[in-house]
Amino acid sequence: MSKYRYCGGSQAGKSHERSSIVCQDAFCILDKEDFIIAAVADGLGSSKHSDIAADMAANSVAGYCADHICNEMNDEQILSVIKNAFDNTNYEIKQKANDCPDDYDTTLTLAVFIEGIIYFGHAGDSGIIALRTDGVFEKVTEQQLGDGEGVDLPVYPLAAKSRWVFGKYKQRAGVIFLMTDGILNKVIPYLLKSQEYKMDHAYLYYLYDNMRKNQNLDDWIKDELSLIIPNEVRYDDKTLVAILCSSVKIKHRPKAYYEFPSESLYRSLLDEQKNALNAISSSINDKEINKESERI
Repeated sequence: MSKYRYCGGSQAGKSHERSSIVCQDAFCILDKEDFIIAAVADGLGSSKHSDIAADMAANSVAGYCADHICNEMNDEQILSVIKNAFDNTNYEIKQKANDCPDDYDTTLTLAVFIEGIIYFGHAGDSGIIALRTDGVFEKVTEQQLGDGEGVDLPVYPLAAKSRWVFGKYKQRAGVIFLMTDGILNKVIPYLLKSQEYKMDHAYLYYLYDNMRKNQNLDDWIKDELSLIIPNEVRYDDKTLVAILCSSVKIKHRPKAYYEFPSESLYRSLLDEQKNALNAISSSINDKEINKESERI
């Protein structure tokens, strides 16, 4: 019997559904009994064949790792395989793209989860979040975005090889979540940027609790994805992969940690944001009125 419980799913965003655009996210999970390999990819909406690129990326990188990683390998060897997997996947997509590389842009995030140890490769604005053995939620990867403010920032795709990041996570974890930005921006919302905790612990704990208790995870993940409305990118495609290692014990923190942010805090942050936007709008209107007065 496998020591891992896992599930994954993708769903098109509302705007894509209304426009009959296919989901441009993809994922792959491969159970090797002693370890799990998982990948998520998010095809860039501006690319003509981003859905094909995302599907190729997730399946190719996971398949390569499954074929080349074995239990006897050390850290350096595993990371070398992951790097080679990214190179191989990038090459395959370039071959498919032929003379139109910009039509096949996608992000790619991979995790190899071995008894609480996480090895990863990462390119783009998807990401990995871990539930550590001490009960703390922590980002394993950082979103790779261009300069600017707000949520519609340029994204570095797999093709941007200089941005690739590989590593072994410094902590042991009992659960990992891989998410494309349609869900990651809900879990790490801009509203919490100035708070002590930057992530929605309550939602992450909810996911973890369902991973422990639900008997049919495949049905649960489909229902869950249909209900998620991202806070920041309301109409983006959504992909979530969740993996729990039953042999790794998690020590729980005080209840308040898993209830953050409270509803009252979130409402106050929303009010602050609304007031700030109104102030900006009012300032712009005043300037326009003054300009009009000067012309008169």
